[in-house]
Amino acid sequence: MKKSIVISLLTVMTLFCTALCSLASTGMVTADTLKLREQASTDSSVIAYLSANDEVEILEETSGWYKVKSGDNVGYVAMQYINVLTNTNTNTNTNLENTNVNEDSNSSSEENANENPENTQSEENNQNEEVKDETKTVTVLAAEQKLYITPLINSLAIDTLSEEKEVEVVSNTNGWSYVKIGTESGWVRTENIQNKEVTENTSNPKNNSSSQKTVYISGSSVNFRKTPSTSGEVITSLPRNTKVTLITKGEGWSEVKYNGDTGYVSTEYISEKALTTTSRSMTTTKKKNTTNTSTQTTKAEVSEPVVTGSFTGADVVAYAKKYLGYKYVYGASSPSTGFDCSGFTSYVYKHFGVSLSRSSSAQSSNGRAVSKAELKAGDIVCFSGSSSSKKVSHVGLYIGDGKFIHAANSRKGVIISNVSGAGYYFVTGRRVI
Repeated sequence: MKKSIVISLLTVMTLFCTALCSLASTGMVTADTLKLREQASTDSSVIAYLSANDEVEILEETSGWYKVKSGDNVGYVAMQYINVLTNTNTNTNTNLENTNVNEDSNSSSEENANENPENTQSEENNQNEEVKDETKTVTVLAAEQKLYITPLINSLAIDTLSEEKEVEVVSNTNGWSYVKIGTESGWVRTENIQNKEVTENTSNPKNNSSSQKTVYISGSSVNFRKTPSTSGEVITSLPRNTKVTLITKGEGWSEVKYNGDTGYVSTEYISEKALTTTSRSMTTTKKKNTTNTSTQTTKAEVSEPVVTGSFTGADVVAYAKKYLGYKYVYGASSPSTGFDCSGFTSYVYKHFGVSLSRSSSAQSSNGRAVSKAELKAGDIVCFSGSSSSKKVSHVGLYIGDGKFIHAANSRKGVIISNVSGAGYYFVTGRRVI
């Protein structure tokens, strides 16, 4: 009798463990910052913050929430911000087989090259005259398309992609495609994706200055334009040390490729190497201290002195733009460590002697309220995470012409965006000067 009970218990435990193992799967975070909560409720305390593309182990599903494990933390996250990944064992095996095939192909190529030294020499001799046109197939958008955070038409749109934008399709499901565009990723409708053949000119690099290579942007905020002219439409603003692919280098303008787009930047802001970021105040500090022997030489970045006297919103904007391209770090508020959104606004205004609250929600009560139509340079702009919410979760500084500067997320850092851009839901403006 006792033996039968033990066997029954072991059988139940085995089935239970099997069920748990089959339930657990892997998910990827699709939000820039996702709160891992202790319980399945927005009122529950936050255990940790997850970043975009973090992978978690899904333990169970309950009423719009996933119970997940991230590192040593176990908690709950909202389901709409998790992309459930498929099993990769088959793909891994396939990749291993493909790798072996590629190795065989490479070996054959090497053998052929050794057997035909005369052909190789002939190609080298004709290299100066040879110009080839190669055709390749790329995947592009057939029309302007919103990039969604989840495969639902009413989910949060994180960007708007232009027609003919080149994308990389990662997976497809129920009429949606998960795509990558540079450092961005999200969901678009599969029906708006098409393949396109493009012809590339592969002239001999010895006689052609358009040999493609990676270069860096040396200016703090360089306009990336559609045409080689100061009147050309600006595609985006590139921060210092942004990597771009150089297509053609000219005397005044250079044609480059960035994030799937081809355009032009001023040649004077092209650098062969990434620049080392140094303190803007260190030189000034040393000059001021040349007659003061009691002051120690600064070894780390020094905060710039607080401005005294009057200043304008334009002064605030000019100072904020010095930090374009700096990294985003949650909870940080200095150039040496990085910025989060409220840390960036409070740091900039601290330079002018204005003290702001340290959180985005609290900053939405600083100063006096102004509408979107009343915004002026230097105003704080406050946003929520959805069109149906008025709870402020993000802030930046208005710079004029419908744009604002802000510490966006860990992938983009400090950038300039449109106030009415996708994913930004304006709640209020605050004027503190």
